[in-house]
This record gives sequence, C-alpha cells and structure tokens, in this order.
Amino acid sequence: MAEYLLGGAKMLAEVCPKCGAPMFEVKGKRMCVVCAETGKNSVETAKTAPDSKYPDTLRVITPKYAAAPVKSVPVSDDIPARLDALILQFCARAEGEPDPSRCLSYMECIRTAAEARVMLNR
Repeated sequence: MAEYLLGGAKMLAEVCPKCGAPMFEVKGKRMCVVCAETGKNSVETAKTAPDSKYPDTLRVITPKYAAAPVKSVPVSDDIPARLDALILQFCARAEGEPDPSRCLSYMECIRTAAEARVMLNR
C-alpha cells in the first residue's frame, strides 16, 4: 500500500468486498491494491474447518521485502559518542542561526539525535 501511496495513489474510504482492504484510486481507476498485488507476491492457501464461519481459504500475502535475505549490519562502538558530538554541533549551529526556520530545523535534528541516544541506552 505504501508503494502505491508514494506513487501518487489516493486511499479511499471504501473497502474491498473481497478482502476488506482499503480501496485506492490509481490513475483515475478504483482498485484494491491488496488483490492486485496478490498475483505478484507469493501466496499461501490454508484450509479452514468446514463448519467455520470464515471462508474456505485463507490468503497469506508475503511482501517482496520479507522474502529478501536479511543482512547483518556491523555496528560501531562509538555511535553514542558520535551522536553526542553531533548534538553539540547542532546546538552550536542553532545558537548562532538568525533564521528562525533553520533554527527550528536544527532543534528537530537535536531532538532526533537525542531520541536515538536514549534508544541506544536501553
């Protein structure tokens, strides 16, 4: 769904009668992106009990990114120190910045770096 939104599609307030996902308007056409992508992604089917109130089949959609192998990323031990230095640099820039909008941008960067620092300490 995110790929369609980023591509300019519009999410509608209607839901797909087949799968219940939100409907989208893509290039003037109304469509269910989940049903459209079902053919592109791997789909597994599981049978349910015959007396169940649910449909006979259950579709499990595996996104493209989930099938990709996960690569481990090396993490540097000096990240907290580098974040601290970055926060200090942004503080110095914000202190001498005459433009309020740029100062606000620096403050947002400081907040983001500080939040990352807190998450690393957990």
